[in-house]
Amino acid sequence: MIRKQLLIGILAAMTVALPTVGIYAGSAEASEIQSSNEDTVSGNKGASIDKAVTLQNSVKMTDQISAAVNGENIMFSPTSLNFALGMIAEGAKGETKEVLCNYLGTDDFASYAKEYLNKIKEYNTEDESYGYKSKLKIADAVWVDNNLTLQEEFKNSVTNGFGAEVENVDFSAAEKTCGIINSWCDKNTEGLIPKIITPDLINDTTGLCLTNSLYFESGWSGEPWNVSDTEEKFGNNEKTKYMTCAGDRYYENDKATAFGREYANGLSFVGILPVDEGDFTLEDLDIGGLLKSQPEYDEVQCKMPKLDFETTAILNDILSSLGLDNIFSSNADFSGIADKNVNVDTILQKTKLELDENGTKAAAVTAVIMECMSAVEEKEPVIKNVELTRPFAFLIYDRSNDEILFMGKVMTVS
Repeated sequence: MIRKQLLIGILAAMTVALPTVGIYAGSAEASEIQSSNEDTVSGNKGASIDKAVTLQNSVKMTDQISAAVNGENIMFSPTSLNFALGMIAEGAKGETKEVLCNYLGTDDFASYAKEYLNKIKEYNTEDESYGYKSKLKIADAVWVDNNLTLQEEFKNSVTNGFGAEVENVDFSAAEKTCGIINSWCDKNTEGLIPKIITPDLINDTTGLCLTNSLYFESGWSGEPWNVSDTEEKFGNNEKTKYMTCAGDRYYENDKATAFGREYANGLSFVGILPVDEGDFTLEDLDIGGLLKSQPEYDEVQCKMPKLDFETTAILNDILSSLGLDNIFSSNADFSGIADKNVNVDTILQKTKLELDENGTKAAAVTAVIMECMSAVEEKEPVIKNVELTRPFAFLIYDRSNDEILFMGKVMTVS
């Protein structure tokens, strides 16, 4: 049964955010995907996602990004990040594998992703609704330095599970390689995100870069929003023109009220207004409980501003605080990725949102930049000498039971 993916729009006093809390999947040809609202989603091959875990992580990530930018509008894509992390998890081992699986809510993200690659194609249509085509596209790529060779099992996992393109590049030619990767981003986000990396992010030690792109576009289902002539203040800012319409759904709990408005392709925008005015965190709003609420209502009237903003965030510190510090350390074990030791240097994400009375365009690109670590040098053997050529003590010792059977002292020898 096809489930409807929710694009969660947070609308309140000083902050507007739209994190995607579900799971999309995609291929190198930008296949389309959908998700479920169930806490755990099982795949045909037995793969499952703990949706309570992924929602909790999504909320915490969004809150921490918001705190870092101090009141600016932000958007974060858990879906894009999870697909990027899911790829590197395919080459992780030991504790590194464990922490990634804990964060992703599954020990088999590739199978979970592959299941969805085969499901949703109808989101991508040429039919226009108020000037917007219906699209939901995901693409993945692995950019490998010419001096690095991928392990065959890892290569098969990312190409078969994620539909990833694998391309060889020369990271020592930073400008050229950035241009290649950024052109891929520009193409797969239809120009919304023309670049993701800059030459200062890569150097001679860079071994590979994994990228995920997510692109969403759709007009509204039914009538477009009306642009009201009435101007009202938004928080403490200057007066703003608002869009108004009838909503399709209404949600509420003791922390917030919300409306849902469907897109032409069956996805939804959900605008959430906290009960308390002023700053807020998503964690306080109980998003999961809110979306499951079923209050009685006859109709819902909606009002919101147009939105147009972008966000860039380096996610290393936030991910470390959420239990992924191992992947950034020298102790990380990504030995399943390549023929040389690699670890994560930088994880960054860019997002862009354009929402007006006719529809929405939203995009995200996540990049995981990995560097080659120096091979572990063999240590010289440490040799200690103990020469009993002068007075000494001795024991006859049962080490297993920590029992000293005899103890003596030698002062002279004949």
